[in-house]
Amino acid sequence: MLHSYQAYRAKYWVVYPTLVLGCLIEIMGWAGRLWSNRNVTLLTPFLMQICTLIMAPVFFSAFDYIILGVAIRRLGPQYSVLRPGWYLTVFLTADIISLILQAVGGGQASASAGTGAPTQTATDIMVAGIIFQLVSMGIFVVLGFDFILRATSKRAYAFRERQIAAKRAKAAEVGPGEEEKKKRGSGTTLAPVNSDETAVAGTGAVATSATKGEVTVDEQVEARENLTRWWIMLAGCLVSSIAIVTRGIYRSIELSAGWDSKIIQTEILQAILDGLMMVIAVGIFNVLNPLYLLPRRATWKGFH
Repeated sequence: MLHSYQAYRAKYWVVYPTLVLGCLIEIMGWAGRLWSNRNVTLLTPFLMQICTLIMAPVFFSAFDYIILGVAIRRLGPQYSVLRPGWYLTVFLTADIISLILQAVGGGQASASAGTGAPTQTATDIMVAGIIFQLVSMGIFVVLGFDFILRATSKRAYAFRERQIAAKRAKAAEVGPGEEEKKKRGSGTTLAPVNSDETAVAGTGAVATSATKGEVTVDEQVEARENLTRWWIMLAGCLVSSIAIVTRGIYRSIELSAGWDSKIIQTEILQAILDGLMMVIAVGIFNVLNPLYLLPRRATWKGFH
C-alpha cells in the first residue's frame, strides 16, 4: 500500500508491475503458509506457498534493473560496460526465463505431488530457474558496482567513449533540408555533450535526437548536482540485490536437498533467509524512494 501511494505521488508507473505486483505475490505466498499451518494435511496451500514465494523476487529484481539503467543514462553511460537500455532488456529477459522455469517446475511439482508421483524432475526445473536468476543477479550486482566505482573516480571505458563519439557524429550529420534552414538564418549549430542521446545548441538551447529515452543537458547537469542522492538510490539497489541473491542461495540449497530434508523442515531458515530478505529487498525502497531522492516527475511518461 505504501509503495502504491509513493508511486502515485512520484509518478513512477514502473513500481506497479514490479514492486507492487511482487508484494501481492508475496502476500499470496505467506497467506498460503498460514493456511497450510492451520491445515497441515492439505496439499494445496503447501504447494501454493512454495510456487508463489519462489517466483515473487523476480519482480523486485526488475525494479533494480530499471533504476540502475536510469542512473547510468543520467550520470554517464561511458562508465558502464553495457548501454543503459540494455540493463532492462538483458536482465529482464533473464528474469522472464527464470520465471518460466520456476512456474513450469512448480506446476509439475503440484501435479506430481497431487497424484503421488515423484517430484524430483519438477524440483530440478525449479532449482534451475532459481540458479539462473541467481547467476544473472550476481552479474548485475558486479556490473552495477563497477559502474559506481568508475563513475565516482571518473574512469570511463575507452570503447564506450568511442561508441558515444560515433553516435554523436552520426547525430550531427545534417541533411540537405536542414542545411537549407541553417542558411536561412537559424544560426544554430550542434555541439556534442557527454551523453548517448544528447546534443547542445550553440546558442545555449537544448537539442536532442529522437532517440527513445533521451536525456537533455539540463537533466544531466541536474543529475550531477544531485550525485549524492543518486548514490544513495543505487545503494538501495545494491542492498536489495544482495538480499535477493542471499534468498536465491538459500532456496536453491533448500530445494536441492529435497522436500523431506532438514532444511525445508526448519521454519526459522525460511523466515530469515526468505521472508526477512524479501522484506529488506522491497522495504528498502520505501525509505530510499525516488519520491524523496530524485527530481519530481511532471508526467507518467517514461521511466524517469
